[in-house]
Amino acid sequence: MATPPNSSRRTGQSAAAKASPATTTPPQAKKEAPATAKATATAPPATVPPLPALTLRQVQYFVALAHSRSFTQAAQALSVTQPALTAAIRQIEFLLGGRLFERSAHRLTLTEAGTTILPLAERLLNAARGTFDDMTSTFTLQAQTVRIGFIPSVAARLLPVLGSLREAHPGVRFALSDLPNSELVAALARGEIDLGVGIRDEDDEAVSAEGFRCDDLFDDEIVLVARHDDPLAKAASATWAQLTERDLAVFVRGNVSDSLRRTGGSHNLRLEPKYRMEYTEPLYALVRSGLALAILPKLYTLHLHDPDLVALDVTAPRVTRTVALMSLDGKERGPQVSACRDWIAKHLAT
Repeated sequence: MATPPNSSRRTGQSAAAKASPATTTPPQAKKEAPATAKATATAPPATVPPLPALTLRQVQYFVALAHSRSFTQAAQALSVTQPALTAAIRQIEFLLGGRLFERSAHRLTLTEAGTTILPLAERLLNAARGTFDDMTSTFTLQAQTVRIGFIPSVAARLLPVLGSLREAHPGVRFALSDLPNSELVAALARGEIDLGVGIRDEDDEAVSAEGFRCDDLFDDEIVLVARHDDPLAKAASATWAQLTERDLAVFVRGNVSDSLRRTGGSHNLRLEPKYRMEYTEPLYALVRSGLALAILPKLYTLHLHDPDLVALDVTAPRVTRTVALMSLDGKERGPQVSACRDWIAKHLAT
């Protein structure tokens, strides 16, 4: 069958076009074209999530007013005018979506929401202060500060451990506070300290709360301190039953009184302290004068070098308390806090 002329002409033109170098794209160019386009494309900028509109200064205003329960007193403490403080509190309540205070003519109280928010606000402020201190000390001291609270009785064992840490890591600094155990736990919960070395008290709701970490270090035994010429001092130890008819002295703070009460209750013994002293020396003075026997943690007797006094174990049963390293799990201000916690756990645990 003959090919139509027009068809032959189109075929020839098509062949010529395929053969023409001006219109032919080399295979290599075809492969490189996508890569060139990809190289010139601009990556989208990373998005940064916005911070809440609530400022640290506003949080500070709320905490100050929550503690003073007076706009006048809080404004004076903050060095601001009362109208400015009132406007700031209204702004905070607007941003959070609810009332923080119940106001009346003669009384200012926290709402249920305000009561819940207060410890969170305190923790935020204390964390911010600690972080700012770290930032400034980076330039001034070339060091990081770890805030540590401890009960007084552990000082003799804890402080040498911190001294060895300073020798190994000269860039670490400490802010130290000796506190009763209940205040220690509260300060840690508020974020005022980074680490606490105190007594694990299972009855304390804060200790058992989620996120509160306790690493047991060692057990501290409750012992007796008697005058050297006391009949009990002739033996190596005494029993709780032998103490029921004696006048006992304890520290006004701490959990020794609670331990006595539990021990006496479980063994049907009368173990009620007659004297409660604030400091060690008055407690020992009571013993020297023959007015009482002292019941206290063994840690307090580690450096007892008084020829008039003798420390004795108390048995049947032996009563101990657990010394623990406390922190807020996962909320360390920086690696220096974690490193300090690990060091204490390694060198203080027995």
